[in-house]
Amino acid sequence: MKQVFLHIGTHKTGTTSLQFFMHKNRQRLVELGYLYPSQSQTHQNLAFTLMDDSRANYQVDTWEEIINEIDNKNLEKIIISSEAFLESGKLEFIEQVAEKLNKYQTKIIIYLRRQDKKIESNYNQNLKTGVFVGSADGYIQNTGNPNYLKIINDWSQFFGKENIIIRPLEKQQIPNIYLDFLKIFGIDSLEGFQLFEDRNIKPNLEQITALSFINQKMAEKLGLKEEGLHRLDLKSERLFLEKYPQSFLTYTSQWQGKKNYNLISYDTATQILEKSDKQNARIAKQFLQRTDGKLFYEPLKPYEHDILDLKNLDREQLFDLCSYMCTFAKLFN
Repeated sequence: MKQVFLHIGTHKTGTTSLQFFMHKNRQRLVELGYLYPSQSQTHQNLAFTLMDDSRANYQVDTWEEIINEIDNKNLEKIIISSEAFLESGKLEFIEQVAEKLNKYQTKIIIYLRRQDKKIESNYNQNLKTGVFVGSADGYIQNTGNPNYLKIINDWSQFFGKENIIIRPLEKQQIPNIYLDFLKIFGIDSLEGFQLFEDRNIKPNLEQITALSFINQKMAEKLGLKEEGLHRLDLKSERLFLEKYPQSFLTYTSQWQGKKNYNLISYDTATQILEKSDKQNARIAKQFLQRTDGKLFYEPLKPYEHDILDLKNLDREQLFDLCSYMCTFAKLFN
């Protein structure tokens, strides 16, 4: 029986970089006896079609095509990857995935990031992409803590607890995510693989401050009041999608600024971890057989958090921001 490794994320755990790595090393994987099917970088369309999502493409990278490729290739181990498999959250969706893969021995791979770090990264990403306008506290109030235990239990219900592979993502446990990912399938070396830089680079503090400011101006132009800001999704604005934020990050690529920063306060991070402690312990004990109940080893140490204030920008950066907004004035009119 062929074996499928279905990597479902979670979000903000290096998934994009891993998918790019697999995509670019397809031939090397074939040489070692592994298949990363289709020619796309990610298998998100498999999830989108089951959800009947507006992003679904029913012409290419369909379940029928992928399964035909799996069955017709003389390769026994298959790797499928997309965090889109976590977007539905419905048991009916997971059941459909299980039905599609029922003739294979399937393992589910889930990388987990410590909750405070994941929330911080999600907040940063939503600021960067114009999905959210507001403070970190406002974001947390509207999203809450990620429920890793529910995700794991839901997938266990259809694939079996013994087929769930949990990987806590922190340097102490996973020094190299590419090697860690390969070891799950039985590949113990990066020899012969092309390596690439991280595909999802974090903007510096000055850039994210400016992006947040532009988001606020966009929200004002759209007539959104305070209560609507937390549900802002500027991706739906065509001009926004075409010209921003990637154009701004390119425009400010020369900015030198603070690379390591915290937008969530230490007290808030402490509260997040206290709320997550019980579920983390259960995951560690039930899925990693850790009697100490430790899912993450890195301790939370006191720190000073940063705020999104234009005072973070120096005179030249402020000038660049003004120039950018004038250049793309159509976005704000």
